[in-house]
Amino acid sequence: MNNHTYNIVVHVVNLILLGAIGFLAFFSVVNISPAQDPISDIFKFGLIGFLLVMWAVNYWIQYKKQKWILPIAGTILYSPSLCLSCGVLCHFYATLFIK
Repeated sequence: MNNHTYNIVVHVVNLILLGAIGFLAFFSVVNISPAQDPISDIFKFGLIGFLLVMWAVNYWIQYKKQKWILPIAGTILYSPSLCLSCGVLCHFYATLFIK
């Protein structure tokens, strides 16, 4: 029973994280402004790819190890790394490589 509960929690937590990535990907693709910057689109695509790889590694470790602290710690560590990569690193690399 404990193993089934753990699997349900891991799947639900990771579906929520995957939904957040999908939400971010949808609104980064949909742009109603007429001026499009192709370089920023490349960085957005790379960011979404990085977030998906990071999510997949997080999910694999949680499912493989099966310890209760991993879904909590993985989600708590995923959120700041998402904010860091979206807010700081993407703009840094854009200004570094474009200008």
